[in-house]
Amino acid sequence: MTGQVTSPGLARWIPDEWRAFGAFLRRPALPERMTGIRPAALASVLKLFALDAVLMAIMLGLVGVASAAGVKFPSNEIDSLSLSPLILALIVLAAPIGEELVFRGWLSGRPGPVVAAVALLVGVLVPVVSGPQGHPILLFGSLAMAVLVAVGVLIWLRKRLAFPFFSRHFAWFYFAASLLFALAHLTNYSSGAALILLPLVIPQLLVGLILGYARVTFGLWSDLLLHMLHNGVLISLIVLQKGL
Repeated sequence: MTGQVTSPGLARWIPDEWRAFGAFLRRPALPERMTGIRPAALASVLKLFALDAVLMAIMLGLVGVASAAGVKFPSNEIDSLSLSPLILALIVLAAPIGEELVFRGWLSGRPGPVVAAVALLVGVLVPVVSGPQGHPILLFGSLAMAVLVAVGVLIWLRKRLAFPFFSRHFAWFYFAASLLFALAHLTNYSSGAALILLPLVIPQLLVGLILGYARVTFGLWSDLLLHMLHNGVLISLIVLQKGL
């Protein structure tokens, strides 16, 4: 007798990858190597997408219940967008690539991705700091240079192992990346007090945890794919809602 209560009947219905993710959340640790693109890895990623879909359904259900109870939510910037094919492509394809490179590209702790992420961040900050008055050649040049430096560093340092301090403190980096990812989505709302807006980015926090787990377990391709699928489902629901 161990004193632990188990429910093998319930556990049998929980996908193995969901259980692995739950164990990872309890004690995040950086794996020595990622699986790469394999059929088994792809199947696991699709199971994680199913978990993401379940969580999205729960969150949308809670929002529906709150709305029916009279709660007024701040408007999301996406609601005001004209969903042209170009905008849809940016949301479903371009945005996941950019966000994954910034928030999780470096999560492997390897020198190449870490330095590449810093280079890309600097390249993005130059246009932001320059503002509308910045010279187009300077803005384009900073982005192009950042991309070239990032690619060069990734090739040059591709065989280097993760920084020892990163592996030791990986849990902090993992949860911080997910939290920053969620907080970044506060910019989707143009108004509202923090106490009202913070609960609205809980879905981004949850999906960020899933994406971070996929990133270090299977590789960057997996969180890119998951992020694109996630955005694709959400934008499809928005298009359907507008159509109705």
